[in-house]
Amino acid sequence: MNDAFTLAWQYTAGLVHPEGLPMAAAELLAAGVGEESPALCELAGRRGRGEPSAELTELLWQAMAELGLPVPDDDLVRRCVLHRTAARLTSGEITPGEAVVRLWHLGGSNATAAGERLVEVVDQLCCPDCLDGWAPGTQQTWEQELRAAAVAVTAEPDHELTASWYRD
Repeated sequence: MNDAFTLAWQYTAGLVHPEGLPMAAAELLAAGVGEESPALCELAGRRGRGEPSAELTELLWQAMAELGLPVPDDDLVRRCVLHRTAARLTSGEITPGEAVVRLWHLGGSNATAAGERLVEVVDQLCCPDCLDGWAPGTQQTWEQELRAAAVAVTAEPDHELTASWYRD
């Protein structure tokens, strides 16, 4: 079920587009997730392109209900994005600049103390492009602070995000 919820929060966050929902649903079914959901099966059978986005979205939400999973609200989506970005930055999968782009304007996430600190470090920039204009020593110090805040996010438990239906 974790994969189905991950699809829902990533869709809500704009990381998956409506036309990508049928393929994502088919991948879930191929992985053995959601065979008991008629809506997920129907979504997997859609073309995606040229189909009304509202219909595809409604099928996703119907599948979530059939699977007994919550439809993520904006606050939970922001927290998922925050946690996923922190984990990817900590692992070296993305750069500090890429993390800033993903976290820009994420404030008000009702995150843990570590999450709020990460957002504060990101907010020290006036815009995502400002990284390029900093003096090398200043930028290096800021990047170290950003990485430390990301490590704290990944280390501090967020009980709602560690529920059985969440997966990064």
